[in-house]
Amino acid sequence: MQNKKLFSLFGFILGWFSLIAQFVIMMQSSEVSVIDTIVRFFTFFTILSNILVSICFTAVLFNFSSFFKSYKTQTAIAVYISIVAIVYNIILRFIWEPTGLQRIVDELLHVVNPIIFVIYWFMSKNEISLSYKYIFKILIFPLVYLFTVLLIGSYTNYYPYPFLDVNAIGYTKVIINSIGISTVFAIVSLLFVFICNRRD
Repeated sequence: MQNKKLFSLFGFILGWFSLIAQFVIMMQSSEVSVIDTIVRFFTFFTILSNILVSICFTAVLFNFSSFFKSYKTQTAIAVYISIVAIVYNIILRFIWEPTGLQRIVDELLHVVNPIIFVIYWFMSKNEISLSYKYIFKILIFPLVYLFTVLLIGSYTNYYPYPFLDVNAIGYTKVIINSIGISTVFAIVSLLFVFICNRRD
């Protein structure tokens, strides 16, 4: 229990620090308006997933929101933040080289925070069994995210990730990439539900 509290505290501090720092960095380096910068900030799945992680740790530490403290919700968030780590470290890490504070924040958002949360999730006492149908509920958030980002992009011509950039690679490739990433989501969700039920 003490270890869980320690992980929650680390997650809380590092989560909010990395999010706030990333927001400040984007605001300072942005070449578009403040409103556009804010919109772009929230179009990153990395940011949204880390916000969910940080809210979860906040709820645990300050004892509020049964929704974010529930094992089912935390399982879904564990899937999301795991995908953040997987996609970044396999696909996106090699297309840019951040330096200074940006590099530190980058590692926190894509490596450290995901590891802390997944370990916390694994340490949590599982008092329920998850139906494999729950995977469809887990997939709702990323699918809504995908359609929202593509819709916003159609108006702003801005896409947060190169594999979703319709202007650069076209709709056909974006659809293929989306199907591929959705498949990864389904596989990772299946794995987490399987682990959950094996620990029941």
